[in-house]
Amino acid sequence: MNHFFKIAFKIFKYLSIVFTVLFWIYTIYDDYVFIEKYGLKLDSLGVWFVWYLVYFLAFTLYYWVISSSFIFIYHKLAKRRKVG
Repeated sequence: MNHFFKIAFKIFKYLSIVFTVLFWIYTIYDDYVFIEKYGLKLDSLGVWFVWYLVYFLAFTLYYWVISSSFIFIYHKLAKRRKVG
């Protein structure tokens, strides 16, 4: 089972990099009108970073709950298949 969690962690690393890049590209694209109008200020970067943390924590929570569920279910079914 430890092997499956290592694989899940490797996938999580790559998905978190993709999530981070896509989040920042979308944030700049979505707020580009405000950047042109008001400029890029430290306050807006702070707000963006807080939103990034909130979304990243939600992504992390969902990923690990779903991954752990699949790993535990697979582990239980594989053990049951070997016994029976």
